[in-house]
Amino acid sequence: MKSRLALFFAILFFSAAAYAQDYKKHKVGKGETVTDVAKKYKVTPYDIYRLNPDSKNGLKENMVLLIPTGTPAPVTPVKEKPTELVNTVHELQEGETLYSVSKKYNVTVEQLEKANPGLAIDDLQIGQKLIIPIKGSPVKEQVKKAEKADAKKDVDAYIYHKVAAGETKYSIARDYDITLQLLEELNPDVKDILPLGYELKLVNRKVVNNKPLSAAPVADSIYMLYEVPAKETMYNITKKTGLTEEQLIALNPELKEGLKEGMQLRIPKAGAGVAAPVKKTKADLTLTLKKDEEKNLALLIPFNLARVEQDTVRAQLLRNDKFLNMTLDFYAGALVAIDSAEALGLPLKVNIYDSKETSRSSEIASLKNRLMGADAVIGPFFTGNAENAASLLTDVPVVSPLSKESGKKYPNLFQSVPSPDTAKKALFDYLKAQNANVIAIIDPKKVSSKEYIKANYPSIKIVATGEGAINEAAIKANLVKSGKNYVILETERSAMVINTIRILADAQSEYQIQLAVPEINDVFDNNEVSLARLTALKMMYPSVTNDSDTEGERMFIKMFREKNGYAPNQFATRGFDVTFDVILRLFQHKPFAEVMDTTASEQVENKFSYRKENGGYSNTAIYIMQYGDEYSVTEAPAVPVAVTVQQSKPTEKP
Repeated sequence: MKSRLALFFAILFFSAAAYAQDYKKHKVGKGETVTDVAKKYKVTPYDIYRLNPDSKNGLKENMVLLIPTGTPAPVTPVKEKPTELVNTVHELQEGETLYSVSKKYNVTVEQLEKANPGLAIDDLQIGQKLIIPIKGSPVKEQVKKAEKADAKKDVDAYIYHKVAAGETKYSIARDYDITLQLLEELNPDVKDILPLGYELKLVNRKVVNNKPLSAAPVADSIYMLYEVPAKETMYNITKKTGLTEEQLIALNPELKEGLKEGMQLRIPKAGAGVAAPVKKTKADLTLTLKKDEEKNLALLIPFNLARVEQDTVRAQLLRNDKFLNMTLDFYAGALVAIDSAEALGLPLKVNIYDSKETSRSSEIASLKNRLMGADAVIGPFFTGNAENAASLLTDVPVVSPLSKESGKKYPNLFQSVPSPDTAKKALFDYLKAQNANVIAIIDPKKVSSKEYIKANYPSIKIVATGEGAINEAAIKANLVKSGKNYVILETERSAMVINTIRILADAQSEYQIQLAVPEINDVFDNNEVSLARLTALKMMYPSVTNDSDTEGERMFIKMFREKNGYAPNQFATRGFDVTFDVILRLFQHKPFAEVMDTTASEQVENKFSYRKENGGYSNTAIYIMQYGDEYSVTEAPAVPVAVTVQQSKPTEKP
């Protein structure tokens, strides 16, 4: 309690110089800790742990440590990948074989096998995607045509272009009205890089009638081509198509270099039911920090200090006021994040204000002038107050740290807690991606859930439940023995949960079954619900937090306990994760809004991937967790298209 009391009056200001990064040796002195050494050399404990793994077990006198010093190593530029011809991708339908697909696209079975390495002919699955090989090469034909013309007397079929600063292969190909593929075919030495001053060999269109190649159409029944008119904008296209910018770029990678007049974009046809994949860059933000400019962060914490003028009142509030305890835990976690930023050498200035919040009011208006100079604001805690702050601070990013509700949208308001609807959708999308048999047992009272599944996931089979009664025959009629079965159970009735779980557990001797629950409610904590059966069914559920035991979490608990004298709860961890994530995003090379829009990240037990919808930003990053052996909880296996997330770890303050 003393630690929490001390947090009432902590207002910290930090400014630190940049640090260097070669290596030197340090001999551990008597009583020295990793924190002492990190402070001495102005590095983080993680730098020491990384170079000296044994130091995690404690330091011993005269132990020699490697310490990073010097200037950061230059970043090697990422090589530009050559653009390839786009192949048709065919999704296998029921009854189709490789032979029937080969006939449909006028290719051979052997060519299909070559284009799809690792293809198991005897184990084709409905919904499996096959790359259709392109017959011949239009690019090579153009090269041959140019070579033939060039061989003629007094004919020069080629021209040359010297690469200037700022030019790209795409921009040069566009200017000379040829395809990127043809440019790369003519200049094989620059498929990976485009050197400044290099003379590119290009086709002289006056000699060779070169028509731009269009990408091979991808399933014409699904996609259409949209030619970009003059003065078109990405915003207009998103409004016309209903796709987000990320979805457009995923379907048309050339958009990364900008929208150009005359570009032909692949757009799903209306009613095609195609969801463009959204792929955000997921990174450890500590690896790309930019430390040459001071940033200002404001924390709006509802201390409501006027209520606690006397120590006796404070003590009573700490015993009885759950909101105040939650506030102080969040604040304690945020302070650890600020310590971590200082240890990283980030020139960060932090201002902490008492927002004096209730669910219906706050002091945001009176703080407006002091907040206008902030690079980002974390808080207020309540949705309405966060919306009010965003409306007052129109040019300042406002991050709502705790509220799950979604009200008015503002372009500078970032909802950091995913909504329950987002969590449910993440679970259904995960199950759909498994290409397995999925059935749903839905409480008759949850009509909206049943309609949502019918409208958005027609492949999910809904089991008839009558008035909530469920029987073994009704479930087994929808299960398959040839593969895995995912069973969605959505209800708040104890009897329905107990009966369904019993039936599924008994059926496991005949069927491969995994239980999936869109939301864990109080029913699952009922003593009558068998935990052993839930574990045997490997119950799966969507979660805002990573409920498994990770190394990052263990290290954070240790750091927090050393600083505060007690273990962190979910609110303290949330305070660290939200604050540290915002700080790291402030110190990236791109503007804050762009980093929020394009980059996903992960901290101790929360991850962040913001998407702009209806004029505001919401975090859409959800964990899919499942029960494991010995009553453990683990993250469910990633679907094949998933990208590994590198975790940003908390950084201990010296």
